[in-house]
Amino acid sequence: MKPRKPPPHVSLTEVASLHRQASRMKRAAESSQALELLDEALESCPAYVPALLLAGRRLQTSTSEGPAEKRAGLRKARRYLQQAVLASDRSAASLVELGYFLHVAEGASDAAERYLLAGVEKALTVLEDGWSGLIDVLYAQGRLEEAAALGQRAQQLFPDSVRIATSLTPVMAALPAPKPKRAAASGRRRGPTRG
Repeated sequence: MKPRKPPPHVSLTEVASLHRQASRMKRAAESSQALELLDEALESCPAYVPALLLAGRRLQTSTSEGPAEKRAGLRKARRYLQQAVLASDRSAASLVELGYFLHVAEGASDAAERYLLAGVEKALTVLEDGWSGLIDVLYAQGRLEEAAALGQRAQQLFPDSVRIATSLTPVMAALPAPKPKRAAASGRRRGPTRG
């Protein structure tokens, strides 16, 4: 038996380029060509999550010849979306995409709910972490008012977040104390004029 020749090395940059090309192909007439580019990208890098997600989406909307091809396309879409969930360590985007698929393509509302809920929870965690980090960066840059405004917004969504509160504490301490409002000018009040 002759040993198999390894496939030529394709860089991640080239895989990303194939994905970008496919993502620009939005018209139905370009669907087949976009899927070919995505298959090429995934052949080179089977765990490239952006291509898995886009291929899963495109397969759901592709114009198939008949019912058998449509079913095969949906099975492939499901496989790609499941691989995206696995390869991304259950990223918010992949969980949400699989949840949508299960609801729309398979009518599996219970499973869809579980994936969508898990995706939303992950997304909220990422948002909380991102806002906390952004508050820290704005503070480090001396942009205290922006950091405070973002912190107040973040606390509206995450009122019990220790992380947001911890990031916001030095910001609030560094802000100048608000100036007291001036009382109305003292002096005699004028009464109604007499004529």
